[in-house]
Amino acid sequence: MSTDTDTGEQARVRPSATDELNRASGLGTRDLVATVATRRPQAVGLVVDALTGPEAHGREVTELLQLVVRTAKATIEDCDSAGVTVVQEGTPFTSAWTDERTLAVDRDQYDVDDGPCLHAVRTETCVRVTVAEAMQAWPDFTRAAQEDGVLAFLACPLVVDGGRFGALNLYSRSRDGFDDDDEALATLIGRIASGLVAGQLRQHRSATLISQLEEAIASRAVIEQAKGAIAVVRQVTPDDAFGVLRTVSQETNVKLREVAARTLREFGAKLG
Repeated sequence: MSTDTDTGEQARVRPSATDELNRASGLGTRDLVATVATRRPQAVGLVVDALTGPEAHGREVTELLQLVVRTAKATIEDCDSAGVTVVQEGTPFTSAWTDERTLAVDRDQYDVDDGPCLHAVRTETCVRVTVAEAMQAWPDFTRAAQEDGVLAFLACPLVVDGGRFGALNLYSRSRDGFDDDDEALATLIGRIASGLVAGQLRQHRSATLISQLEEAIASRAVIEQAKGAIAVVRQVTPDDAFGVLRTVSQETNVKLREVAARTLREFGAKLG
């Protein structure tokens, strides 16, 4: 992995005329995916089935991105947590995630305005680093991530219609980090995800997409507040509190945001 000795930043690898190179492996995307298709055909098949099959049809952008992170965690062996960062008008936020650790590590990056995820977005190349390598480039972020138990990072950009949409972020608790096959699978997932989002953009105006994302942010805020209330009242962890909300949502067939809003109203009434 080459590094600019003056800035401490990884030197950018220029893409070729026909196929961009991935920063970490130095391979072209086509070569990278072709190699993993030979070595791990079952994993590639699962990715394609999940993201191009019936489950991906007719979904809004936020639902598609949630499907993307679930697929990444299920198919990439070294991945313990996954999320998607979306950047709108220069502001990053997490639109999909697999667990609380994802949110915590993403926030660590947003707080210092740098890290593997944001670097992948800005350079439009994959970033794959162990905790030791990340410490050289982003010491403040990396120290915070270590406290959350994350020891390796893999981020692949999501480029939609030529624009920087965001990044797929993978986190691992393994010191060995991610390998070329992991990067290849993440690259494949990222490419398909970018195509899915682009398809939504072609069907809806940009204002519709922004509205969906803003609504998603509002929903997340309500859910986070409800989790906090349940955690305090029941003396449980945030993950267990989220499990309570999810169970009620599934059993009553009511959207998670509505369950969270109702929980907050009930909690407020008790305090009143």
